[in-house]
Amino acid sequence: MGKKKIEEIKREIERYKRRIKKKFQVDRIILFGSAARGEFTKDSDIDLIIVSRKFGRKDVFKITPQLYDEWHLKAKIDYPVDILLFNVKEFERLKKRVSIVSEALREGIEI
Repeated sequence: MGKKKIEEIKREIERYKRRIKKKFQVDRIILFGSAARGEFTKDSDIDLIIVSRKFGRKDVFKITPQLYDEWHLKAKIDYPVDILLFNVKEFERLKKRVSIVSEALREGIEI
């Protein structure tokens, strides 16, 4: 898909970030995977890393469904989303290793 579709996805993620930023104290959202690499197809999903100082290990199971609902109920584009949650401490630790976080930082787009 073209650059126009990627820009549409980025705009939708920006709207999503505005909706969830205050409630979940979101520090960062990183788009990674095929959309960030410009290889997005009609069968692709949207891969996001969301970082928040509010996320604790126990909170992930409660917060994750809320974040998916916020995307699927209000998004203006109809692509599946895959969301990975990290608290700031985990994110900082994992970015120094070979991990999905370091890969996302290398190839991804911060929104």
